[in-house]
Amino acid sequence: MTQTDVPPDLHPTPREPQQIVVAAPSRSLLGTAVQAVVLLLLLSILAAVVLVLFAVVAFVNVPGQVAGGVGSQLGGVAAQASRAVSGAQQALQNATDPNHPPSGLTYDNELASLQVWHVGDGLPGGSEYVLTLQGIKRREGADSPDTALYAVVHAQLRQPRETRLLGQLVRSDADPHDLVVYKGETFRIGHALYRVNWISQDEASLAAGALRHPDAATQSLKFDYP
Repeated sequence: MTQTDVPPDLHPTPREPQQIVVAAPSRSLLGTAVQAVVLLLLLSILAAVVLVLFAVVAFVNVPGQVAGGVGSQLGGVAAQASRAVSGAQQALQNATDPNHPPSGLTYDNELASLQVWHVGDGLPGGSEYVLTLQGIKRREGADSPDTALYAVVHAQLRQPRETRLLGQLVRSDADPHDLVVYKGETFRIGHALYRVNWISQDEASLAAGALRHPDAATQSLKFDYP
């Protein structure tokens, strides 16, 4: 029998064993989780220590107090411990969520625009009365810079009230009067609700922000002119 030569490229090539690579968990995620757990444990221990400390102080002072005083102290201890636990939970949330919202902020009314009026300018919007910024004055002995300055607004009727007798004009009354407004006070002219933002005597001007949602405002009005 004649042996047939097999071309080299037809010989079966032995396969190398495949290696399966398992991705290791992200060190950053693992480290963050470990830090969060450690932080929670430390804050819990701190809250427990604070609770025990205040409880010991309360019981040490028992001989000089009546039962009602002891109860009030224990209530205060419980409230402080509750605040400590809440603070621990907030700290844990802040550590695990980098996009957490800020805490402790006081939100003011939303403003649609900021109007600046100088002395002599008219305030817009009144249908019956004309209002004009008459002057900026200083109040001596004020408790704070916010109450040291005030604006004087002059108001009078657009159309004076007339009294006639037999067709003859006897009396005409424009109802002129002055109004005083301080920083932080709110007033309405027409459909707009304004809140005084600042008052400057050097610039002889007043700035007031028009509230974005006037119907939702709950502040008392210094004056209201439709």
